[in-house]
Amino acid sequence: MNMPDYYLPIMPYLIINKAADFIEFVKKVFDADIKLIVPREEGVIIHGELTIGKAAIMFADATENYAPRPAGMFLLISNVDEVYQKALSAGCASLQEPTKMDYGYSAGFQDDFGNSWWITENE
Repeated sequence: MNMPDYYLPIMPYLIINKAADFIEFVKKVFDADIKLIVPREEGVIIHGELTIGKAAIMFADATENYAPRPAGMFLLISNVDEVYQKALSAGCASLQEPTKMDYGYSAGFQDDFGNSWWITENE
């Protein structure tokens, strides 16, 4: 198989409800680039791929055979305040307001799909 250039040695694979809504969320909050969507006849997304910067995430709709499996993710980004505000505007619940930590300026939020996102500024 020819691997796309955005594939990494390890990538999260999220099984979520409402994958089409998840696409809109990651585009709005992270300016994600959608690389691949494989729909099924019923409108279910059986496989999707996106990138946020250099990070690649795969995802699919939950089905009767595949229960939702959300995850926690850590991203190094350039503007914690901006992304955090976009996330709250998109309906996310705050897990941690932007705060200077020993490891950097960081914040956390949970999306409507059950995923927690921990963001830290890449200084």
